[in-house]
Amino acid sequence: MFGLIIPLLLIFFCGYVIWRAGDTFLEGSNYIGRNLRDGVKGATINAVASSMPELFIALFFLFYLRDLSGFSGGLGTSFGSVIFNSLIIPSVAIIGVLSDPLKKSVVVSKKIILRDGVWLLLVEFVLIYFIQQGEISWKESLILLLIYCLYLFYLFKTMRGGGEINYEEPFTDKEKVSILSAFMIFDLKRLLIGNKPLNSTKAWFVFSVSSLVIGFVCYFLVVACEWLGSENYTVPYLGDFSGLGVPLLFVALVFAAIGSSFPDTIISYKDAQKGNYDDAVSNAYGSNIFNLCVALGAPLFIFTIYTGSILLTKEIISLISSISYWIVGLTIFSIFLYTRNGGVTKNKAYVLVLSYCVFIVYVFFMAYSSRGIF
Repeated sequence: MFGLIIPLLLIFFCGYVIWRAGDTFLEGSNYIGRNLRDGVKGATINAVASSMPELFIALFFLFYLRDLSGFSGGLGTSFGSVIFNSLIIPSVAIIGVLSDPLKKSVVVSKKIILRDGVWLLLVEFVLIYFIQQGEISWKESLILLLIYCLYLFYLFKTMRGGGEINYEEPFTDKEKVSILSAFMIFDLKRLLIGNKPLNSTKAWFVFSVSSLVIGFVCYFLVVACEWLGSENYTVPYLGDFSGLGVPLLFVALVFAAIGSSFPDTIISYKDAQKGNYDDAVSNAYGSNIFNLCVALGAPLFIFTIYTGSILLTKEIISLISSISYWIVGLTIFSIFLYTRNGGVTKNKAYVLVLSYCVFIVYVFFMAYSSRGIF
């Protein structure tokens, strides 16, 4: 049991640091993208800002493990984030808004949902097709990156910014705290620039430093997931312990995905509280597109250029295929609920949360059914 507690505590700690550093990353990126329109900002700046953990995690999985399990860990993180982002993040944001008894539902632009939903389904089908072929090379990775470029081109071609300044300082004079207090809660922005307002230079500074912090912590998140999935592992200075002994794909689908998705949750929740419902949902879908195309595609491109193509076994193709049905099915289901007439109610949000719980139960069942395959 103690062998499970160590990696779980490390995952929890990494998730907390990723959340705090991601919040700072968001402040910098929000200032940098302050002239973008709602809907575009959510699908681009916010999505990229909140998806940095997934990019670093995929990179570390590939280069730390340097084998097929590294690929399955990176893929599992991206797939798990797609499910979590589509079902949990908008639901949490919407439930928070609907806690006000005067509000009965939240109306989200069908145009934005269908726009990002169709692109997300396209990326999912392309990636699943590549996996079914049994080999991932730099060519497949490059195609994923090009799809994201086309997606960005489409966004900026159809929804250009209006030149208005949308950035607001996140705290007022009454909320200013001391450096000691900022250290205790790991408020990275205030540790870096104090209570001073952002300008372009400070925005790029906090943007860059928070990126480095996220990358550093993601390495330990990858290590924790590898420990948790292993039958046996060694912790320096502490000794040998026993893990779950399940394929890393399933550990990443749940633990790495949830740990890396804290920034997305905070961003969408804050957008929803401000009434930016389109951004709250487009951030989740935009993050999914970025996760599959860039956060997974870019590390795969670098890795396959450096080491050669990744050859997939029949066993892992079978496991990924079983997960793929859930990815596509739950994506379509979420699009259906978000675009139904009457807006998104609390009951619909609860249905999405319940769907995620069912998915987690399925993952645990598959994990234990697959013990000993790898």
